[in-house]
Order: sequence, then structure tokens, then C-alpha cells
Amino acid sequence: MKWTIRKKFLIGYFILFTLAAFFVQQIMKDSLEANSQALIESDMAKLQHTTREYSKQFVQIHSAQNNLITEYGSRIAQELSKLQKQSVALYGPDGSFIYETVPVDQPLLIENQVYQTNSQEADYPELKAAFANQASFTQQDTDKGTLIYFAYPLYIQDEFIGVLRFTADYTDLFERNESVVRSFTVLIISLFIGVFLISFVITTQITKPLTRLTKATKQVAERNYHTKVRVNSKDELAELAVSFNEMQHHIEQHIERVEEEKDKVLLLEKTRTSFFNNVTHELKTPLATISGYAQIIGEPNFNDPDFLHKATEKIRMESERMNRMVIDLIELSKSESDIVRREQKPIHILPLVSSICEDLSIKAKQQQTAINIEGKGFIVLGNQDELRQIFINVMDNAVKYSSPGTPIVVKFSETAVTVRNACQPVPEKIATHVFEPFIHTKGLGSSGLGLTISKQLTERHGGTISFEDQGGIVDVSIVFPQWQQDGNK
Repeated sequence: MKWTIRKKFLIGYFILFTLAAFFVQQIMKDSLEANSQALIESDMAKLQHTTREYSKQFVQIHSAQNNLITEYGSRIAQELSKLQKQSVALYGPDGSFIYETVPVDQPLLIENQVYQTNSQEADYPELKAAFANQASFTQQDTDKGTLIYFAYPLYIQDEFIGVLRFTADYTDLFERNESVVRSFTVLIISLFIGVFLISFVITTQITKPLTRLTKATKQVAERNYHTKVRVNSKDELAELAVSFNEMQHHIEQHIERVEEEKDKVLLLEKTRTSFFNNVTHELKTPLATISGYAQIIGEPNFNDPDFLHKATEKIRMESERMNRMVIDLIELSKSESDIVRREQKPIHILPLVSSICEDLSIKAKQQQTAINIEGKGFIVLGNQDELRQIFINVMDNAVKYSSPGTPIVVKFSETAVTVRNACQPVPEKIATHVFEPFIHTKGLGSSGLGLTISKQLTERHGGTISFEDQGGIVDVSIVFPQWQQDGNK
């Protein structure tokens, strides 16, 4: 079924008006109930005041030897019932039932009269509240009307005399409320019919120009419009949105291609510039050191054997550092190239990593640490030399930066290897760029290319590598795709 705008308008008006009518009717009911409640409370307050004053005057006229309610209960109940036109029941201070009278001209009260018992045996909330020194009333709805029960404790000169309980017929009040609600409901229905007819005429007039506009937009679908229209419905406006989206689709594809090429060019240029600057900076330091020492020892009057020994040692160290840097740059260039593809085969990771740990054990002892292996290995489809290079770079970093006296843990899971070591907290500016070229801590003889090469080689094997520092506990996790044996190979 096609959801046209006219149908949506009509259904929307129907739902909106129904909800509004429901809420307004509910508010009116609540207001009438609140008004009735307030009126009853006011009547009960007046009733309590009037009957209390009557009791005080009765005491002044009639003297009681013991308890006023006990001696004159029947007379007080009859007179109060005539005055208030309500049922009146009296209870003594000990809760015993004294007397009750019902007006003869109140058939509902007579019909619903209950032969009273002592307050301990009666289950009336207002009566219990009265003996708890509180005045209260309760409402009871019957088939023929509504009754209000009211009870309060009677004190004369601060002496508890007993409890007075009244029963009043409030049927007329609640019937008037129901009559008002019924009249309001009829009014709401009449308004609804009128609004529904008007909305039908209006929506019919609205949909006609929209249909013509939809047909017109299909004719200009190939033009340059940049406004996107969301399609969230199945009506005429949805057809119009489709037409606009057809025009925008071609432009969007072209712009996306241009932006992608632009981003690639900018990223490549930025990477090349950054890489060139880093290489220049890294090579300049050892060259400057070698050049400085060479100039000093090459002077004609130079004759310092100790300094000569120091200079040659420094030149040798800086030369080795440059050699390592050049080798790393060559490895990085190879890992970034797609031309050289080495043979891949299933390789069990555990023996490979164990061999690397054994080779680095001497260096680890010099750092006053040890390498522990946990878990079982798994098989990776890859090149052994490249996999070995990945773990050598990661393990060498762990040994180099590990805190003395803390072990390095190599943990195997299903398809991941995690190398954990304790060290000084890694600065945030290094931790967030740890896999970029030339990111390293100065002064430790590192070229800053080890983790970069490991990342390139890991991604070549379809895996991922991550770095996490938690307060001086560093985890480098390498995850490989799961390898499955194919047939009987």
C-alpha cells in the first residue's frame, strides 16, 4: 500500500486529535475529581466544626456523671442526624459501639447501613484513624451512588469523649461530574468530524502540485544540484527526493574521486617531506660528530694519545650507527615495495620466537632481566625471514628499554603474540607515534625504524600490531590472520 501524503495527513490528524482529546478529557476528569475532593474536604471540615460546637453546647446544658457519649449517645446521634441529614454513629473512648441512627428520608443510607460493632472488630480506615487521633474520610462507590464516611475524635475540655462517625450521600455531586464529561465527549467528537473533513479537503489540494513537481524534477535529474534529500517514506515527497538524489549522485561521485586523489597527493607529499627531513636530521648528527673528531685529530700539532683513542672509538660507534641506519632504511624501502614478494609457507611461530629469545638472552642478562615464554604457539602463513625480522625488532626494543630486575613476558594466544616489559613510562608524544619512522628516545643508539619495519611487515602478512603503555607496563601485540590447512597439504 502506497502511503500518500493525504493518507498521512488524515491519519496524523486522527492520531493527534485523538491523543489531544484523550489528554484534555483526562485533565478534565482529574480537575473534576480534584474539585470534588476539595469540596468534600471542605464539607467535612465544616461538619467537624459544627458537630464539635454542638457537643460543647450540649455539655453546658446537660451534665454527665461519667461519659457524655455513654449517657446521652442516642440523643446526640439523633439530633446530629436530623441537623446534618446523615447517618451518625457514636463510639466510646474504649472503642465500644454506642449508638447509630440513619435518616428515614435517605434511602441509599438505609440500604447500605451496616450494623455496627466495636471499633476493634470493624475494618473501617476512617474509624481506625479517628482512634489514632486523626480525622479522615473514605469514599465508597455502590451500584446506586457514592457514599462518604467521615470520622473524627471528639474532645471536650481536652478530654477524649469518644469518636463520631458520619455517613453522607454524595451521589448527586459525582453524577454531575459524569454529566459534564459526557457532554464534553460529545463536543470533542463533533469537533473531530469537522477537523477531519477540513483536513481531507486541504490535503487533497496539497498533493496535486507536489505530484506535478515530482514529474518536473525527473526531467532535470542530470543537472548540477548539490542539495541532498533523504528518503524516509514512500509518498510523493519520497519520489521527489529520489529525483534530487539522482542528480546529486553523479556530482558526488566526481567530487569524491577528486578529493581522494587530492588527499593521496597531499599525504604522499607530506610523508616524503617528513621522511626526508627526518633522514637528514638523523644522518646529520653522526656525520657532524665524525667530522668534528676528524678535524681535531687531523691538526698538525695534535699529540694526545688519550683523546685519539676516545675519538677513534667515537668515530667507530657513530659509523656503526650510520651503518645500522642505512640497513634499516633499505629494509624499510623493501617492506614498502610491492615488487619484491618473498615465498610464503606455513610457519610455526613458537620455535621461531623461542630461537630469537635464546639469541637475545645474553643481551637480556646484561640488562639484568630474563625472557619468559607463556602459552602455545600457532601456525602463520608467511615468510620466515620477514617474520623473524618482525619479532627481532620488537624483542630487541623490549630488552633495550626494560627496567632491570623485571622479566620480559612473551605470551601466545590463539592468533596473537604479546610482548610485555616494564620500563619507564613512555611519553605520550612518542607512544602515539611509535610506529612512525625515527620515533625513538634519543641517546640509546636506536635509529627509530625498528617498529616501523615491523608494522610494514606485519601488515604485509595481513596482521595488525598495536602498542599500549599502562603506567610503565608496555604491551606490544601482534595479531595474525588464522591459518587453516587446505586438504592434505
